[in-house]
Amino acid sequence: MNVQMKKIFTYLEENLEEILMVILLGGISLVIFAQVIARLFDKGFPWAEEFCRYCFVYTGMISAGYCIRKGVGIRVDALYSFFPKAVQLVIDYAGKILLTVIYAYLAWGSIGLISITTNLSTAIQLPMKYVYMSIPLGFGLGTIRGVQDLVLFTRKTFGKKEGN
Repeated sequence: MNVQMKKIFTYLEENLEEILMVILLGGISLVIFAQVIARLFDKGFPWAEEFCRYCFVYTGMISAGYCIRKGVGIRVDALYSFFPKAVQLVIDYAGKILLTVIYAYLAWGSIGLISITTNLSTAIQLPMKYVYMSIPLGFGLGTIRGVQDLVLFTRKTFGKKEGN
């Protein structure tokens, strides 16, 4: 693989979720802006609200992987800070494993929903399976990022220390 392709893959690996969310949120902004302008002329797009809703759903699902990548999550720090560092480490590790397993379970389990869905959306007439694909996509990306996070956390925590 040449150097240029490697740079592109590295960039995508580091920024995939951000790129997708910027595109989706930008699409929402453009459509809403166009809808407001069209309404000034007593026109409108019957599909605009539905399009924005589906883009928002995809953005929310994709953010699962983004949050793991950036290390942003929910944790109750009230008791956590009272534990010794070794116990905090075990809690962190167990939490990362549990989150990754839950995401993998949800990604796998949601695939069946797509295969049985036959209805269409109201305004766009889009098969709803394309909307529901956001679930395994989001949780799948979350699973991949969770595995990456576990590997990095394990290397950082249990890897060789300098000077040993």
